[in-house]
Amino acid sequence: MSNRCFALSENNHCRILTVVKCPGSTCSFYKTPEQAEESRRKANARLASLDKAYQKHIADTYYCGKMPWLKDGDGYDS
Repeated sequence: MSNRCFALSENNHCRILTVVKCPGSTCSFYKTPEQAEESRRKANARLASLDKAYQKHIADTYYCGKMPWLKDGDGYDS
């Protein structure tokens, strides 16, 4: 497991927050890449569990009509 935060760029700048120096594991947004992937997997599972009409609404509103949380070719890219 990596101890490096998923949000750190190659030059050690945070890609999420506008901070001068990364506070490391004390940051409330800190996640390892593995934790970030697990969080993404859970979010995708939750979206996929919603009824189709609501999924379509979310896709149209936030994802240009695509449903990246579905693994059946509707834009899932993971």
